[in-house]
Amino acid sequence: MWTTAQAPLEREMAALLGVPYDRVMLAAFIPLAYTLGTDFRPAPRVPLDQVLHRNHW
Repeated sequence: MWTTAQAPLEREMAALLGVPYDRVMLAAFIPLAYTLGTDFRPAPRVPLDQVLHRNHW
């Protein structure tokens, strides 16, 4: 999801995600990756349900 232009829609995005707009500023939603060398393999990860929040704050 490309979300670098959220500023004009910040209030609407906060409402959609259930973020308290009057207390929290949505600074950025930026997908990131960091690699070391070219030996790619799955990284150790915590269970998705512990880190993913969908449609709520």
